[in-house]
Amino acid sequence: MRIPGDDTDRPWRKSRLAARILFRKEVGRMTARDQRIGRRLALDPKVTNRLIQPGIYSLRDQGRRIGDRKHEFDQNLGLVAR
Repeated sequence: MRIPGDDTDRPWRKSRLAARILFRKEVGRMTARDQRIGRRLALDPKVTNRLIQPGIYSLRDQGRRIGDRKHEFDQNLGLVAR
């Protein structure tokens, strides 16, 4: 259900979900369900690296500390050149 005044749209929410799945992959806790959802999100043309990247950085606010090693994480995901 959409909440009036909520600025998060469907592609942004999907991209944040993709970011959480990528984080689980990075730490080695990816489940079969994560893989299935990840495949669906990878085929969605609205879920782009440009939207996933801020989603990854927002995970820091949830206590996951990706923000401290953003560049290394981006390199591992192929978002920036090595």
